[in-house]
Amino acid sequence: MKKDVKKLVKLQINGENIQIEKKKIKNMYLRISPANGEIRVSAPERMSVKTVEGFVREKWNWIMDTRKKLEENRAAWAEEELSEEERKRQKELYRKQLAEILPEVIRKCEQITELHAREWRLRDMKTRWGSCNTVKKRIWLNIQLAACPRECLEYVVTHELVHLLVPGHGKEFWAYMDRFFPDWKRVRKELNGR
Repeated sequence: MKKDVKKLVKLQINGENIQIEKKKIKNMYLRISPANGEIRVSAPERMSVKTVEGFVREKWNWIMDTRKKLEENRAAWAEEELSEEERKRQKELYRKQLAEILPEVIRKCEQITELHAREWRLRDMKTRWGSCNTVKKRIWLNIQLAACPRECLEYVVTHELVHLLVPGHGKEFWAYMDRFFPDWKRVRKELNGR
């Protein structure tokens, strides 16, 4: 992936450093690093820095909100030994955060895919980000997604919706993912690196 990077540009907005990667891509992507809150933008090679700056300024409130949530989540899990009560509170916080944004994310993903689950549920899962019961059309999402960037949640929701069409992970499944969520490989890599 690094070979596609043509140029790295540093930009400062409101005292914050923004890293811009100019690449052979069609669209612009904005990411906030979960590890350190760094603001990164991937932009088409020919796009002007001024256009990128306008895009970042337009998303500024979202950037600050996302960084704040990431910091809160990092702080909450910073101590190795959380008490059972603290762990319980953290899980409830995650549930609340997901409940706030999930309806909008589901709406967006359902519009793109034209697929609809009958039921959405949240639970704390140890080994997966989501699961889909294709018979009952019920989708479960891991509450830990609350600690991830929104695009990771959108990826998991889209992934589970596609299972309503294709139960397994064969070529047909990934072809639908290419169609509905073209940047899925990068987002999946980020999510699985957590």
